[in-house]
Amino acid sequence: MVERLDEKAVQKVSGPTWESLREDFFKISRKLLSVCPVTASQLTTIYVKFCTTTAMNEVYAVVWIKTSKQIVVGMSLPDDVEDARLGPAPKGHTYKGLTKFFTVTHDDPIPDGLLRWAKLAYETASGTAGR
Repeated sequence: MVERLDEKAVQKVSGPTWESLREDFFKISRKLLSVCPVTASQLTTIYVKFCTTTAMNEVYAVVWIKTSKQIVVGMSLPDDVEDARLGPAPKGHTYKGLTKFFTVTHDDPIPDGLLRWAKLAYETASGTAGR
């Protein structure tokens, strides 16, 4: 599973400034990639996109690693998914098809619902929801 995490993303969070949030980034990535054996990830300059296949054309989640002070996660979730930790896109963190976002910092840990949300986001983006 970790081998599907883009090696460039691993390198990006390897520096000393990422020490406090590095493990959170890896936990988030593992959960996002665990939803299906064919999911894949790709680093751009400031975010990692998580796609339903290696073709990289259906994005179900994006993890912004713009700064080592916070991780912003956006997912393709149905409108009826609600949680106190989920909200609209923070400024500068929009991506086509992503509907719900949360932030991880030193004070805000990874939400308990992440794995469930990751599965729903994958199903939504891949068109398999409700099957």
